[in-house]
Amino acid sequence: MRKPATGSFGMKRCLAMSAVLLLLLAAAGAQAYPAFVYGDYELSEDSDPAVHALVEEGARLVAGEPRQARQRLVQALKKVSQGMSIDEYDYLWTQYGLMKATMEAGSADFGPGTPKEYEQVARHVLGFLDQQGNTGEWVYTELGAFRMELYRTAANGLAWQMMESGRNLEKALAIINKGIQKASRGEEDDYMLDTKVRILLKMDKKQEAWRIVAQVLDQDAEFGDFQDIRQDPEYRAWKNAD
Repeated sequence: MRKPATGSFGMKRCLAMSAVLLLLLAAAGAQAYPAFVYGDYELSEDSDPAVHALVEEGARLVAGEPRQARQRLVQALKKVSQGMSIDEYDYLWTQYGLMKATMEAGSADFGPGTPKEYEQVARHVLGFLDQQGNTGEWVYTELGAFRMELYRTAANGLAWQMMESGRNLEKALAIINKGIQKASRGEEDDYMLDTKVRILLKMDKKQEAWRIVAQVLDQDAEFGDFQDIRQDPEYRAWKNAD
């Protein structure tokens, strides 16, 4: 009978195996979304009960258990790809939930997912919503209000990720501008203006950015997202000279 490993060598080997196992588990948790997540599906009046149950459970898990949420929502879309029905509300929830579930619970840090996944879902969402008519008509229904929430989330998140990576800032600016134009409700969505300002600053269009900052701060001097700019000596000099 073989003796179990003992001593420092055995301990190091156990620790190494544990580290490998943890890495494998993390990789499994961050597995890329399959292609059917981005499929174009014909939406029905009602979802198949099995699909709806998975979407409902995934939606409930998004905030606290994003990895579990991802699994449920992907399972729902897999069933749709195999022929089960899904209505628009449930479909939108799969996309909204998958964007939210790329983040660690209670944070803005990627963990269960990746920035690439977030961007892919966001682009898919915006493409779908752009085919759903005039957003001015959406506000009159619960479904329309959810479309607008999803449009804000996708446009703002996609533009922000592009800004942070420094990729195609002109495109990022166009995305956030369209998001503001189509889905902003006004002051309560001024976080979208923050995204626009940060893109403009990264493009070295300071005065254009500062004009937006000044307009927002004139309405609400305590607007949190712009307090760093408000204290910036260069902005203050520009504001005082204006």
